[in-house]
Amino acid sequence: MLLAAVALAATATPDLAPIMPLASRSLLLDITQAGERLVVAGERGHILYSDDNGAQWRQAAVPTTQMLTGVYFVDDRRGWAAGHDGLVLASEDGGATWRIQRDGLAAQHQRNLELREEALDSIQSLQSALDNATDDQREDLQIALEDARFDLEDADIALSEPVFTSPLMGIWFQDANHGWAIGAFGTLITTRDGGRHWTDAAGALENPDEFHLNTITGDGKGRVFIAGEGGVMFRSLDRGESWQALPTIYEGSWFGAVYHARSDALLVFGLRGHLYRSTDFGATWSPVEHDSQVSLAGGTASTTGDIVLGGAVGTYLTSYDGGLNFTRKALRDRLSLASGLHLNERLILIGQGGVKVLPEGR
Repeated sequence: MLLAAVALAATATPDLAPIMPLASRSLLLDITQAGERLVVAGERGHILYSDDNGAQWRQAAVPTTQMLTGVYFVDDRRGWAAGHDGLVLASEDGGATWRIQRDGLAAQHQRNLELREEALDSIQSLQSALDNATDDQREDLQIALEDARFDLEDADIALSEPVFTSPLMGIWFQDANHGWAIGAFGTLITTRDGGRHWTDAAGALENPDEFHLNTITGDGKGRVFIAGEGGVMFRSLDRGESWQALPTIYEGSWFGAVYHARSDALLVFGLRGHLYRSTDFGATWSPVEHDSQVSLAGGTASTTGDIVLGGAVGTYLTSYDGGLNFTRKALRDRLSLASGLHLNERLILIGQGGVKVLPEGR
């Protein structure tokens, strides 16, 4: 199944993604617009772009062969992509060339070193406190010291083993400076300087079970929405300064979310075709009826406002009224779709088998 393609294991490599004549037929997981240009991303570090509504595709120069799960542009020049091993790429030329902006493995190794130093500092501080403690204080300090020694042991183990970090599942930017990337095991990282520096923000979410975070979107005016495994949903109304956990309306996984600017509507969708719509940015939700129960993986609202959702066994849904109503269709090859986009009377669908361009009759 296509959704398994964003599995949690991947092998690190600094290699340049090779130029492949059939890259447009490889597994692709996300699609976006950079102005009038189409940009798609997927397996083996493949990023492709088209300037003629999807008729012809060029493969971008990308410094990785990692699986790329998300791509987003704030304008016709500046964009970011995210993928396995906590990788973030950046482009400043509309997606033609890319550079590594965040090496997730290196960031995790640095964090492991910091955790070891923190454990050593705690041990030293607690040992000093014990030397001067009263009898009433000693028991609590000894427990804390034992915990700190366990932390040091864990840090040493982490440093002795191959570095692991969670894959990123999606990326979204509010503007050229403020952005977020989400991923497995509750991963949330954020930047305020266009990706030059990324910080861990997972602690701001009420996600004690560390459910995977699969999708992120927003309105570009300060509101941001995240959803994922186990029906978890979070929103920020203040540019990510604070986050609110939203009531669970479905306990299955959410795989995608789309914000429709023209109607100020938010859509969230996922397992077994569950699809909901909100006009108050997640405070309340209404189910959207459609005649399909296949899982929906991802989607977009184009600059013209048309919505396309892609799903399992070649299923795709289209809406031209802000997500109030959807029409279901399916590809004959039944290959699963990851997303889609409507542009200039064409449907550009991506997923297993790469890019598929269809004329769209409403």
